[in-house]
Amino acid sequence: MKKELRGLGLTENEVDVYLALLRLEDAGISKITNQTGLHRQVCYDVLDRLMEKGFVSYVLKNGKKHFNSLEPKKIIDLIDKRKEGLENILPVLMKMTSEKEKGVSVELVKGKSVLKTIYNDIFRVMRKTKKPMYAMGITENKFLDFDPVTINQHIRLLKKHRMKEYLLSKQSAKYFFGGKQSNYRLLPDHMFNPNPTHVYGNRVAIIIWGNPVYGILIKSKQMANAYKKYFKLLWGLGKPRKKNQGIDI
Repeated sequence: MKKELRGLGLTENEVDVYLALLRLEDAGISKITNQTGLHRQVCYDVLDRLMEKGFVSYVLKNGKKHFNSLEPKKIIDLIDKRKEGLENILPVLMKMTSEKEKGVSVELVKGKSVLKTIYNDIFRVMRKTKKPMYAMGITENKFLDFDPVTINQHIRLLKKHRMKEYLLSKQSAKYFFGGKQSNYRLLPDHMFNPNPTHVYGNRVAIIIWGNPVYGILIKSKQMANAYKKYFKLLWGLGKPRKKNQGIDI
């Protein structure tokens, strides 16, 4: 199993830390060092690389980082080119995974894989629930500048599976996705929140633009319902996009 994980581009230390986190829940750095036998600073360096690669997330508790492995199924989404080899070891990895996601969970991801991680999760949930996605704070050209492959794939999948998304953008927006899959309403610029927030199923995903870019994935039925109500309130205040307003991309 370690050989297959190394084949995905992970180092020996990264494999050891990832496998340790599959067995642990909300692990602090001390638990990880005890489990792996690695030096504390080495563990921090390894965890940072695993976050960049999309294998690890963390939450803050009392000002301290507690780390979690991303569920093994998500590795398939992140490493498309090695999908066949990964599927061979996935059952073994799943047996090691504890039932972490009952109730409420929060994951933090960062770096270049943020949009891919979030939009793969959005598609998986939308396909399962057969319900639309609601998003506010959307500036299409910013998404395309950051990760055009992921965003174009998202639009193609929506069209292919006849899914719908409802998007709140700002009045001064210049770019929009054309097609029946994307429905827009526009808010005055002063009401526009620059941090994109997606609501789908019982999940909320928030993107924080910066260097690096961060993504927060929240699994909470209560929070998702609250954000959905807030979205519908803003949707009622928004104005439909005029026929010739902006450019379809």
